[in-house]
Amino acid sequence: MQHFPIFLNVAKKRIVVSGAGDAAVAKLRLILKTEARVDVYGQFAHDDIVRLAIAGELTLHRRAIQSADLDDAVLFYGTNEDPIED
Repeated sequence: MQHFPIFLNVAKKRIVVSGAGDAAVAKLRLILKTEARVDVYGQFAHDDIVRLAIAGELTLHRRAIQSADLDDAVLFYGTNEDPIED
């Protein structure tokens, strides 16, 4: 099996995304269709992510993620494209 399908109730729960570049934008297209609270961590944010943060669709933290940032997350995505940059 190449794929592991998963169904997870994320309504009113927290999803964390590490990285704020093109890969994060692609992942956020699907995540933002849910009712989850979304936190994105990345020093250099894609313009689309900045716009989504301004619109209140997600919370943008302009810094690298730290282990404590995952404390109450039900799902975590690593979308860092350049580990030096994010």
